[in-house]
Amino acid sequence: MAYVIEMLDITKTFPGIRANDGVTVQVEQGTIHALLGENGAGKSTLMSILFGLYQPDSGSIKVRGETVKISNPNIANALGIGMVHQHFKLVHNFTV
Repeated sequence: MAYVIEMLDITKTFPGIRANDGVTVQVEQGTIHALLGENGAGKSTLMSILFGLYQPDSGSIKVRGETVKISNPNIANALGIGMVHQHFKLVHNFTV
């Protein structure tokens, strides 16, 4: 099976907290995925690694089957990877 993006066994630790612990995500072309979890679960950290804002402590990233090192957002953009940062004021709060 060919994946367009693979994040394999990604681990990222900050002082006092392990944000990602051996996370693997494999995305097939033409599919849509959502990351869900509580605040502090490591979702934004994982996507920041894919976008080159953070470097993983361990693990690897493949784009179209080729292992890549995404050391900054310019490299991510050149690989066709973009990121929309979360911002709480983009959508008004709604009641349940």
